[in-house]
Amino acid sequence: MKHVQALPKKRLLASALLLALAPATYAVAQDQPAPTADASPATPDGAQGASGETQPTTLDQIIVTATKRETNLMETPISITVFGQEELDRQGITNVKDIFTLVPNMDIAFDSSQAAPVISMRGVRSTNITELGDPAVGLHLDGIYSPRPQGAMALMFDVERVEAQRGPQGTLFGRNSTVGNVNIISRRPDASAFEASVGMEVGRWNHQQMRGMVNIPVSDTFALRGSFITEQRDSYLNGYYDPNQWDTRYLPESVRNAPAYSGTPEERNLVQRQRWWAGGQDGLQDVVKAHPGSFYNNADQYAFRIAGLWEPSADFSWMLSYEKFQDSSAGSADTIDCSKANKRVFLQDGEPAPLQGCENAYGPGADSYTVLVSVPGMLDLSIDTVRSNMRWDFSDYLALVYNAGWAKQVRSQMSDMDRGVTDWDMSIFFRKADFRSQSHELQLQSTGDNRLQWITGVFYFEENNDMQGGWMNSMASASYWNQPDRTLSSQAIFAQGTYEMTEGLHLTLGYRHTRDAKEDVGGRNMDCNDSNPNLLDPDLHGGRCYPAWDRDAFVQLPGDYFWNPAIFTPVTNNDIKGEWSYNLWRAGLDYELTDRSMVFGYVANGIKAGGIGDVVVQYEQDPLTTEYPLDADGNRIIRQLHENTYDPEEVTTFELGIKSTLLDNRLRLMATVFYSDYRDMQIATARPLFVTYSFARDDNGVETDEVEANEFTVFQTDNIGKAKIKGLEVEFDWAVSQGGRLSGYFTYLDTEIVSDFIQQWGFGATDLFEIDHGASVDPENEQIRANLKGNELPSSPKFTASVSYSHAFDLNSGATILPWITANYRSSSYFTIFNTDKHEDLFATATPDAFSDKRPSNTNVYLGVKYIAPADRWSVEAFVNNATDTTEFYWAGGGDGLVRGPVSMPRFYGVRASYNFR
Repeated sequence: MKHVQALPKKRLLASALLLALAPATYAVAQDQPAPTADASPATPDGAQGASGETQPTTLDQIIVTATKRETNLMETPISITVFGQEELDRQGITNVKDIFTLVPNMDIAFDSSQAAPVISMRGVRSTNITELGDPAVGLHLDGIYSPRPQGAMALMFDVERVEAQRGPQGTLFGRNSTVGNVNIISRRPDASAFEASVGMEVGRWNHQQMRGMVNIPVSDTFALRGSFITEQRDSYLNGYYDPNQWDTRYLPESVRNAPAYSGTPEERNLVQRQRWWAGGQDGLQDVVKAHPGSFYNNADQYAFRIAGLWEPSADFSWMLSYEKFQDSSAGSADTIDCSKANKRVFLQDGEPAPLQGCENAYGPGADSYTVLVSVPGMLDLSIDTVRSNMRWDFSDYLALVYNAGWAKQVRSQMSDMDRGVTDWDMSIFFRKADFRSQSHELQLQSTGDNRLQWITGVFYFEENNDMQGGWMNSMASASYWNQPDRTLSSQAIFAQGTYEMTEGLHLTLGYRHTRDAKEDVGGRNMDCNDSNPNLLDPDLHGGRCYPAWDRDAFVQLPGDYFWNPAIFTPVTNNDIKGEWSYNLWRAGLDYELTDRSMVFGYVANGIKAGGIGDVVVQYEQDPLTTEYPLDADGNRIIRQLHENTYDPEEVTTFELGIKSTLLDNRLRLMATVFYSDYRDMQIATARPLFVTYSFARDDNGVETDEVEANEFTVFQTDNIGKAKIKGLEVEFDWAVSQGGRLSGYFTYLDTEIVSDFIQQWGFGATDLFEIDHGASVDPENEQIRANLKGNELPSSPKFTASVSYSHAFDLNSGATILPWITANYRSSSYFTIFNTDKHEDLFATATPDAFSDKRPSNTNVYLGVKYIAPADRWSVEAFVNNATDTTEFYWAGGGDGLVRGPVSMPRFYGVRASYNFR
C-alpha cells in the first residue's frame, strides 16, 4: 500500500529562478492568433500586435476541423464553440471539467469516488462513470478518442484551440458522441522559427502554477516542441481529522492520541454525540485541524508534452507526441449543502438540538466547506499517451490520413465516503485500476475544389482493463472487486460527403456502422464479514474473516489489511460478454444566403454504446436459521443468477441554424434551434435484487436471537424511459469599438420524460418518506415507487447566459492595458432524475426542501486586468475568479438527513505572469 502522509510539510515554490524573470502572462506566444485560426473569441482585435500598431476592429477568420477537414467556422453547418488558451487562462480552466461555462448547454458534475467528471450536453449525460460505463459526450485529443472519463481531468496546456461540437457527431467521430464532443487540439511544432516562453501564477491558498514552452526548428522540415505545466494548491476546505470515528487506522499517532474533548456537551459533533460503541460519552477526543497542503480538494499535479513534426514536402506531414500527466493530490471530498440543512429542524431527545444545520453534524462554525474525516485522501493518477497524426496528399484530389493513439491510465485511490455524518464509517479504495487503450483511424478524403467533398474510413478501438478495489463498511464488513480482464473492442466503417447541388446549396449525407463487444473474464466480487471464515489465519478473530463490531480488534489491523484479495470469499462470478451493432447516420442541407450568411438544417442520430454489468449470485438460505444449504460437493446452492447487460441508447436530433457575419465583419452571430428524441435511456441506479438473512445485533453489537432481513443492493444500468428535448442556442462575438470586444451566448433548454417511468425512489428516501434504511431499499415496498413521467432530465437548466467584455487601451509606449470581465448565469435545475419537488404528495416529511435534489440558480463573475509590454515581450495580469463568491454544488446525494456533494471553489484571486523569448 502506498504510504499516506496525513500532515506533510507545506510545499515551497518549485523554483526561485523563475521569480527573477520579468513578469509576463505565461506563454505570451499563446496570446498571438495562429496564422489560420483566431481561437480566442474574447481577445480584442484592437489590441496591439508585435509591431505596436493598432489592428483593425474586424474579426479574424476561425478555422475548425469539426468535419475532419479544415473549414471556416462560419461556413461549417454544425453548432460549434471555439476557444483558445488565453480564454482558458482567464477563467482559471486547466482541465475539461471546468469548461462548461464556455460552452452553451454544457454542464459538468463530478463524482468524488471515481475522481471523474460527468459531462452533460443538451440534457444528455452518462450516469455510470465506472469501468462499466461510457460517456454521452465524446472526448478527443488531437482528434483521437479518449475513453475514460478520468482523462478529462488531465491538464490542458499549450493548447491551440478547443472545439466543442453540439448535436450528434457519430458519423465522423464515432462511439459515444451522442450529443456532441470536445476536441482539444494542441499546438504543433513549427519549423519556421524558434520560440520559447516561461510563466508562473500565484494565488490564494498558496496556489503555485508554472508553465513553459520551447519550439525548436531542427531543420527546414523538422521541428520539436516541448511544454509543461505544474500546479500545487492547498485545500480550500476546512478539513479536520476525527479520532472519534470507528476507523482510525490511517491517522497518524498525533491524531489518534489527540487530547480529550475540551468543548461543552452542546458543541459536540455528530460522531461525538452518537459514539455509543465507546460506552456513552467516555473517551471523547478533540478533532484535529488537517494540514491544507495534503487534504481533500488540494492540487498537486503536473504534465508535459514532447512533440515532433516532420514535413519533408508540402504533401506530407507527420506529428508524433508523447504526453504525461500525474495527479498526486488527496482527491476530492463531498461536503454538506448547508442551505438545505438549514431548512429542517434537528432534534435531540425530542427537542430542537442546540446546534442546527451543518453545525449539528460538525460543530460550531461549520459551513459547506467543512468536513470531518478519519481516512485521509490519496490519489495517484497517471496517464501516459502517445499520439500520431499523419497526412499524405498523394494527388491533387486525394489525401490519406492516419490517426493513432495509445494510452495507459493507472489509478490508486483512497477516500473517506461517510465524512463523519453516518453511523457507518465507510471508505472506498482502488488498489489498482489499470486501463490501456489503443485507437486507430484510417481516412481517405477528397481535396481540391470539386463540387463533391467526401471522406471515408475505418476505425478500430481496443481497451483492456485490470481493476482491483474495495469498499469498507468499517463496523461490520468489507467488499472487494477483482476485474483482471475486462475488455472492449469497437470497429467501424464510415463515409460522409457534401455535394454542391446548385451554387450555394449543399447536401450532406453520412453513415457509420459500428460493432462493439465487451467482455469480463475472471472478474470476481468478494466479501469479508463475520460469517465468512478467515482464510489467512483461522485463529484470528475467532476464525472469522472480519472483526465486526469489535473496534479494539479492528483498529489494530494494518491500513492495507483489506487490500489483500486473498482474505476475501468470492460471492459472484462476473464472466459475461455482450455484443452490439448499430448504425449512425446524418442528412443535412445548408445554403449560403450571402457571402457572409448561411442557414443549415440536419437530422442525425447519436448512440451511446451498450454495456455489461456484474453477475450477482443469489444462494438458497434458511430464513429461520440464516444458514446456507450445501450441495453434495459442499458448495452453496445457487437459487438464481442475476446478469446485467443493457442496450445502446439513441438520440435523434433535428436542428436548424443560421450563421452570419455582420457590420462589416465586426459581428459574428450564430443561432440554432433543435429538437431531440431520446430513447432507451441508460439509467444507472442502486437497485435492490433480493434479501439475505442474519441475526440482529443489540446496541452493544452483540448478536441476538432475532433474525432480520437485509436487502442485497447492486449498482446496475437499465434501459428505461423516453424523453423529449428542445432548445435554442445563440452565440455572438462583436468588435464593438476600437479595442473593445463583446462576446457570449444565451440558451434555452426544455427536457421532459414523456413515457411512463416507474422507478423505486433513489434520492434521500429514508428522510423524505421517514422510513428506515431497510424499507428504503426493499424491492417490494410500493410506498417508495413513483412514476417519473413529466420529470426533467438532470443538469438541464432552462436558461443559461454568458457575457464577456474586454477593452484594449493602447499606450504611447506601445504597451497595452486590457481589462476584462465575464459573467455567467444558470437557472435552477435538478441534480437527479427524481425531481423531488414534483412528487411532494408522496412524502411523509414536513420539510421536503431540506432533502431536495433541486439545484438553485447561480451567477458567477470573473474579472481581471492585464498589462502587455511593447512587442508582447512580457505581460502581467491580476485576476479574480468567482468574484461573487458563489457556493455551488456539482452533484448531490441524499441520505442520513443531509444532502451532500462536491462543492465549487470559493472566490479565488491571484497574479499570473510570463516572459516570451524570441
